[in-house]
Amino acid sequence: MRNKEGIALYLRLSMADGDLGKDNKDESNSIENQRLLLKSYVADHPELSGELREYMDDGYTGTNFERPGFKQMIEDARHGNIQVILVKDLSRLGRDYIGVGDYIEQIFPVLGVRFIAVNNNFDSNAYGDGAMGLDMAITNLINSLYSRDVSKKIRSAFEVRWRQGYATATRVPFGYQWNTKKKGEWVIDPVASKYVRRIFDLALEGMNTAQISLRLNEEKIPTAGVYESHQTEDCSWSPKFIAPDSEQLWTAAKVWRILRSYEYTGALVMGKKKVLALGSKTYRSVPKSEQVIVENAHEAIVTHEEFEQAQMAIRKMGEQGYIVPKEYPLKEKVVCGNCKRRLEYAERVGGAVLFCTHKRQAGKYSKCCGDNYSEAMINARVGYAIRQMLKMVDFLKGQVVHTMTVEMPDVDKATREMEQVKAEQVRQYEAYADGVISREVYMKKKQELSRKAAELQENLDLADGLQEEEESNSAGLQELADQGKALWSGGRLTREMVDAFVEKVYVYDRNKIEVVFQCEDVILAALDQYEEERRKAAL
Repeated sequence: MRNKEGIALYLRLSMADGDLGKDNKDESNSIENQRLLLKSYVADHPELSGELREYMDDGYTGTNFERPGFKQMIEDARHGNIQVILVKDLSRLGRDYIGVGDYIEQIFPVLGVRFIAVNNNFDSNAYGDGAMGLDMAITNLINSLYSRDVSKKIRSAFEVRWRQGYATATRVPFGYQWNTKKKGEWVIDPVASKYVRRIFDLALEGMNTAQISLRLNEEKIPTAGVYESHQTEDCSWSPKFIAPDSEQLWTAAKVWRILRSYEYTGALVMGKKKVLALGSKTYRSVPKSEQVIVENAHEAIVTHEEFEQAQMAIRKMGEQGYIVPKEYPLKEKVVCGNCKRRLEYAERVGGAVLFCTHKRQAGKYSKCCGDNYSEAMINARVGYAIRQMLKMVDFLKGQVVHTMTVEMPDVDKATREMEQVKAEQVRQYEAYADGVISREVYMKKKQELSRKAAELQENLDLADGLQEEEESNSAGLQELADQGKALWSGGRLTREMVDAFVEKVYVYDRNKIEVVFQCEDVILAALDQYEEERRKAAL
């Protein structure tokens, strides 16, 4: 008897669906009405006699498929637990024209799932080739266009509110807080605003962002994250919030972001980012000319003149070349071994250096030593490590070839023995068929030969696996050796060499530099094989 089908009732409602009524629900599209409609459809169709499974996404957009209920339903379908999927109409499945088409025409047929959209009178069983048909394709396209239209209307509605000085951001800038008496308005935070003011004052005094961050950490001024997480009623602070091991310290980047925030002049700045595509979670920055900026929307912490002076100070820092971006062999590969931050690069009179900014920004709270490391010294250490690695590759390559040569006769011997066993099995059967031996003798011989064949096959499979592993190791080592010969140019470290071999370089201090190679898995596999052969030889 065939198992009953798993029938999925998929229900979805987003806040943008239809004409919202009371409680922000459109009655025609409400979850409960969808449920009743689908159950009624199942009751009217006796062939749908399987187990009903309900999957619901309440409050999720149909412009993408990142919905927990939908994802669980598809997962169950992949495991063969769902054979039929019912929705009220196509828009419940989704409003992405291409995505919905892919599911109906490709994914559902592959999974062996029948798809039914009740109000669209669509049943995939009626379309043998899985195609939707022109009417359904048009409906699907309309749903997609509807979502785009709704998205534009929502954006327009937001822009109207922004131009009225109404903030819709989920968080307020550091230094402000929500006005409890007027929704959508920011007011000065009496404590945090002093910290913001301090940052601008230090910038106007001529400090760069790294120097400012160091001063803030020395003064135990909390970052925005610490302030938000640990603020008490009387705004008192505990030293534990700026503990030596804490990552919640001021950095040059955090200071830079505050100095660049035009909101501190009293302006409301909205629409800074825009989604790349409808339903996508990827955003892009919007040019200032396209942002909505409303002057005098809230009380200012700095004047326009002070803000512009701070911008000039930031630009001056860049012109002075405090950190000079430049191409060099180990760019973005060298990391501080203590704090795991990428080392910065700068030109100095005595030669280029790399250094960790954390010590300069966090002061005594940093675990880093704060030294400048000569680029030439690091290049020399990394170059030496690469040479040693390539020597190891050459040695292991020779060992792998030797092992493969030695092991081959054993494989040939096992193969010959297997052929002999198979021939003997045939002879024993023929002897039994001709009445030369009894059934009892034949069965005994058959069991012995089958056991012998199984043992030989196991050995052959093991040998094949080892040979395949050895060949893979040999090929990997040969590729590394060939790369080394092609890229090694007179002992000088090049970017091509770094990209080919180096994953990361961790600098702990002048005496401890760790090089992590991209090819470590190949070398370790060959080393394991070499050690195993040595162990066998010692027995």
